[in-house]
Amino acid sequence: MKAAIITCFESNEERADLIYEVCKKKGYDSIILTSDFSHIRKEFRTGVPEHFEAIRTRPYRRNLSVQRMLSHRRFAKDVFLETEKYRPDLIWLMAPANSLIKEADKYKQKYPETKLILDIIDMWPESLPLPITKDLLPFRLWKNIRKNSIRCADLLATECDLYQQTLKEEYDGTMKTLYWSRKPENQISSGLKSEDDKLTLCYIGSINNLIDIDRIVSVVSGIDEAVRVHVIGDGEKCDKFLAALKTTAETVYHGPVRDGKKKAEIFEKCHAGINLYKEGLYIGLTVKCIDYFEHGLPIINNIKGDTWKLVEKYHAGFNISPKSLIKGEEIRSARNSSKEIRKLFERFFSSEAFMRNCSDAIDEVMQ
Repeated sequence: MKAAIITCFESNEERADLIYEVCKKKGYDSIILTSDFSHIRKEFRTGVPEHFEAIRTRPYRRNLSVQRMLSHRRFAKDVFLETEKYRPDLIWLMAPANSLIKEADKYKQKYPETKLILDIIDMWPESLPLPITKDLLPFRLWKNIRKNSIRCADLLATECDLYQQTLKEEYDGTMKTLYWSRKPENQISSGLKSEDDKLTLCYIGSINNLIDIDRIVSVVSGIDEAVRVHVIGDGEKCDKFLAALKTTAETVYHGPVRDGKKKAEIFEKCHAGINLYKEGLYIGLTVKCIDYFEHGLPIINNIKGDTWKLVEKYHAGFNISPKSLIKGEEIRSARNSSKEIRKLFERFFSSEAFMRNCSDAIDEVMQ
């Protein structure tokens, strides 16, 4: 038996690696097909893991551009040409890009005996911060690429419950939620070890046009005491974000941090994590939440859907409305719930939980 795991984004590769491990444990001869182009850095990649096969990808410069759509379409065609050489019994396909779903549909028509699990990681164009333009013809056509082909899947996995509200209008088969997860860090922060008495927050992740910089600054400035913010990450809005933060808080910028020990040392200095995005985005869960929860940090959150419900049910931080203010003492008190927040991570977002649910999904389509 053979399995092929397909993604066009390096940001999905940790998830792909866990699926690969599950397939190998089940005895599948498995491969992971990915892109040789970094969609984050906009440059060709070096150091692709040995058990990944990198597909040559057409480069592009801007996220919202015809060039990007052409790049994704070319990758989708090429990756399925490579898949056809391998002839897997099972394909686990991560989407977007929507053009991957279209090519998967063509492949299933040619090889109907192949089982396909379609893993919806994001919703395009619904997740884009463009509420006014999403009803325009080009965006409707973009959405229809997914809508017209999605029924080719034998099972639909979604990275949050929220997406299923829309997808049930397009897909009438079995759907399962497989939350983002990660292999445990070598170093996990063991509790608050603050440098001094100053209230300290953390932001981790991509610094892009999805986060609400104005809202973050407003929340930080509205806290009734002096605040320090540790920033971990990078992105096209990094300079703007740091400049805005520095107007209201002491700001410590670490750049991207991949070393688990260093990351734990930063989180140990913090009382809470920032998870604030622009209003109207179709997002149920963010990867940064998993970082925060893994290290026992409560979050300051405005994302609806799954994240809002988890924060509310498990007392894992603060769900805030556009005009909410939070007192410093409330944040300090929430930090005392670190052990319970860590349990939330282990229940929903640990690699063990993901691999168990992934294994069940494979068994369901392959029986």
